[in-house]
Amino acid sequence: MADIQLRFDKDMLVLSTPFSLTLNRLGFDESDRDYVVLCESESVEEAFKFESMAQTPVFVLPTENLTDARLMHSRFEGQGATMVQNCLEALDNFNPQHVIAAIGPTGLPLDESSKSSLRQSFEQYKRAVLLLSEQEIDGIYFSGFDNGYDAQCALMGARAVYDGPLFCSFVLDEEGRLSSGSHDLVSAAVLARESGADVVGVVSGSEPSRLLPWVDEVAAALDCPLLVELVVAHPDRRQAFPSKENPYPRTDHVVDAALQLRAHGVQFVRVQGNATPAYTGGLVAVLSGLDVHLPSAKGKGVSSSDVAEGFCAEGGVS
Repeated sequence: MADIQLRFDKDMLVLSTPFSLTLNRLGFDESDRDYVVLCESESVEEAFKFESMAQTPVFVLPTENLTDARLMHSRFEGQGATMVQNCLEALDNFNPQHVIAAIGPTGLPLDESSKSSLRQSFEQYKRAVLLLSEQEIDGIYFSGFDNGYDAQCALMGARAVYDGPLFCSFVLDEEGRLSSGSHDLVSAAVLARESGADVVGVVSGSEPSRLLPWVDEVAAALDCPLLVELVVAHPDRRQAFPSKENPYPRTDHVVDAALQLRAHGVQFVRVQGNATPAYTGGLVAVLSGLDVHLPSAKGKGVSSSDVAEGFCAEGGVS
């Protein structure tokens, strides 16, 4: 695997789809994720097989539930190392360009005014990242956050034990807001960058006409590569034209959105939701070999060397 950081702001890259899509195909649901990864790891290999067929350049390990809190919730406490090992062993028959590991929110309640609450969250993510820090991966992806303070805990916890590339994405509602209300999008993105993120992104199912202005706001505020995950609501070949309720019914609609995102400075693209493998295959076919388009008015932002040494929030951990 090459160093993905050497490709920042250079090559368009597509990320593999979330493991939840494979779970659905195999008749499982999201509550079965940890059981499948830990006890039926051949299913992880099955997911990677589809991505390999599509020649997806960046494989994302399905380690979203690696924190102690998530493993305890599914009654697999103490099995984090096994989860990581199973995912890495599933890669043995494949040769992706890059591999990054995903970590999702802990799901624990977070009181940003409480130092102990922030510390608890910080330690959860720190311990999860420690399980990955010595592995041969290209980066860690904190995916699907809706709380800026929680993302800050995750990134600061990671930076305490890991110096590789960090990715972070925020889930947006149909108005471009974080559901927690902790921050608006731009302030959450800036906080993530200040806390150690090398790549910042958004997750949205909105149509490009609504999504692109939000992307522009983030691009204007930051100096780092951008990532966008497009949420596919309902694949439907019979739907000739996108609609507000279902903006990405066909592969060509996602491809068109991805090309627009590239024109607005996005480097990393991913599909999720109910996307089929054909969606990822379409993205790879169109984006492979393209350079990143860097808008002339790119934000000054902060550099990774400016990472804060303590939490900005009052009562944070120093």
